[in-house]
Amino acid sequence: MSAGPSARFETREADWLDVGEAFARTLAAAAPLPTESVPLAEAELRALAEDVVAQATLPPWDNSAMDGYAVRGEDVAEASPQRPVDLTVADVVHAGGDPELELPPGQAIRIMTGAPIPLGADTVIRVEDTDREAVAGTVRVLSDRDRGRHIRPAGQDMRAGTTLLGAGRAVTPGAIGVLAAAGRSTISVHRRPRVAILSTGDELRTAERYDDVRAGRGVPESNGPMLGAMVRAIGAEPVPLGIATDDEASLRSKIAAAADADVLVTVGGASMGEADLVKRVLDELAFELDFWRVRMRPGSPISFGWLPRETGRQAVFGLPGNPSSAFVTFELFVRPFILRLAGHRRVRRRRLPCTAGERFDTPAELTYFLRVRLRVEDGVLTARLTGPQISGLVSGLAQADGLAMVRPDRPSVEAGEPVDVIVLDAGLAVLPEDVPT
Repeated sequence: MSAGPSARFETREADWLDVGEAFARTLAAAAPLPTESVPLAEAELRALAEDVVAQATLPPWDNSAMDGYAVRGEDVAEASPQRPVDLTVADVVHAGGDPELELPPGQAIRIMTGAPIPLGADTVIRVEDTDREAVAGTVRVLSDRDRGRHIRPAGQDMRAGTTLLGAGRAVTPGAIGVLAAAGRSTISVHRRPRVAILSTGDELRTAERYDDVRAGRGVPESNGPMLGAMVRAIGAEPVPLGIATDDEASLRSKIAAAADADVLVTVGGASMGEADLVKRVLDELAFELDFWRVRMRPGSPISFGWLPRETGRQAVFGLPGNPSSAFVTFELFVRPFILRLAGHRRVRRRRLPCTAGERFDTPAELTYFLRVRLRVEDGVLTARLTGPQISGLVSGLAQADGLAMVRPDRPSVEAGEPVDVIVLDAGLAVLPEDVPT
């Protein structure tokens, strides 16, 4: 093994950036990828690359908010069961019916929800306040409580020329509905980022070699599948590279296979052990390191930098190999970076103010990110640890609704004290319905 560049890389001092500075440096380096036009069915989870402007006014005319009878309010004034008002039913109008239909004074038109309001009508009487035309051709109105009500005005939903969705917005199912209502069959979005994921270490075993795990001759390879799922969850494309052994040739081969990816994520080999060859190999490939180590727990050995490729520079994140460390550092730094590459404006998870349900020990002067469950206890949104917070444990990740963030100036959080929690997507699915937001 040669000295020179590799020795220099091994002996460099850690940067020990604050979490905020590390986040700002990685995010500032992310530029949205080129755009492409895709069918609406393929746009979900992508970021819009254009403003979407309404091409029509919707609804195009005043329409009924319910099934009933369109009338002139003055014709049903003071109607009651004791003093009913009888009106001749002049016509019927359904959704999609004639918007030019006119209501003569002293008459009613049977109308369905969404149907255009006849000219001259200013009221829709609900069916329940009538006799439902007990005598054919005549409706008896038994109440005037709906006078002047149940008419949805033209343009209440959208007006032609107005911006409905801005560039950089995530295409959610609701946004798909808006796009379809705006008459769009295709939409311009940013290209999906391709994220290569490389796990490293002789000790790793996939499911096919799980007998070694049972026999104590290896540890499960959980990081690759976990990070691949995290990439897919934000609409990007994972490129699994498998496992590189603790061998420089294996590492170089796997890294070469990631040349076409927008981001390379290496997992393991992030510290300074003898077998931590990742930094050494990257350095030999002219890797440009931005920073190494962040003042946080778990995940302090994270690194970020750039690898020269034929098509330009490739962003490279080096994550620690412990599962919880890999999960947390991906959430805090890699996920926002990928989202910005994908053109999204909003790249942060939302945070909820919570109350600690137990004592959280955070003795080092670091920012802690603790895996917690969220529950409403006595009307208060409460965070409790998923269990031991050792970074090598994986089972607590499936139980975590969020990450409780504790800053360096708090050596502990006592039960009953406030704590901010970064809410994870999986957690949103299990939170009680009465969680205050």
